[in-house]
Amino acid sequence: MNLRHMRYFIAVAEELSFTQAAVRLHIAQPPLSQQIRQLEEELGVTLFQRTKRHVQLTDAGQVFYIHAKQILRATDVAALEAQRAERGEIGRLSVGFFEHMSYTLLPPIYRAFCERFPDVEVVLRWFPVVDQADALLRGDVDIAFMRPTSQFDGISTETLLTEPFVLAIPEHHPLASQDSVALSQCATERFVLYAPKLAPDFHTMIYRLCAEAGFTPNAALEVGQIYACLGLVSSGVGLALVPSSVQRIHLEHLTYRPIQGQMPLVKVMLGWRTSNTSPLLQSFIDTAKEVMTAFEHERP
Repeated sequence: MNLRHMRYFIAVAEELSFTQAAVRLHIAQPPLSQQIRQLEEELGVTLFQRTKRHVQLTDAGQVFYIHAKQILRATDVAALEAQRAERGEIGRLSVGFFEHMSYTLLPPIYRAFCERFPDVEVVLRWFPVVDQADALLRGDVDIAFMRPTSQFDGISTETLLTEPFVLAIPEHHPLASQDSVALSQCATERFVLYAPKLAPDFHTMIYRLCAEAGFTPNAALEVGQIYACLGLVSSGVGLALVPSSVQRIHLEHLTYRPIQGQMPLVKVMLGWRTSNTSPLLQSFIDTAKEVMTAFEHERP
């Protein structure tokens, strides 16, 4: 028995005419009659009472009709759902993120993806930025926001954003009166820096920038998260270099200034296991890239 047998049976059961059922199915009547006889032989029951003028369902035929309809409906749903899964429209997607993403890139991308694919279950998981690659390789997440903090063997990436550092300054600091600041002007200032074990890329980059400006930064303290850094700057603890997109965060007694000269660019990427070919990944990546086009236009 196959689905074709069931479709043929249902057509005859609903038309109660082999002639009309054959027209509906776009086949000749003799092959249709043959298929129904084969189905009856396979089931070991008589499905139709046939006379020269009438076709009626037997009791067995009525029971079989109910279940055959259910099976075909379930099969149609299964086919549609499989096609949607192939297009990346349904399923479950776990997304890794780190602190900085939770108030910059993640909110608009998450909203847009959930609006576009409401039948996809999105599970968000936080990891420190240095742990995102390991989380991917362990299979803890399917896709993750990342910075280039480690080697990415076995991981494919898509760059979402490149941006410079800006200077976060206490609102009433003398440097806040300038439109932009030369990094060399900060040689005697105290800095809130990034702990090398938690943000090795930022730590290395900032020390190199300061060295190029002719000084070693005077560390008031080191932290692992940008939001903590901003809170300390607003408290007057020191200055900080932060990614430009962070300017969307407004705290009391805190302001931002661009840094004069050519600045290296900070990179944010999406990463996923190269071996993972789920269509959901591409759906998320495509959505993120579209959102980032608007995000770039709205930069502070």
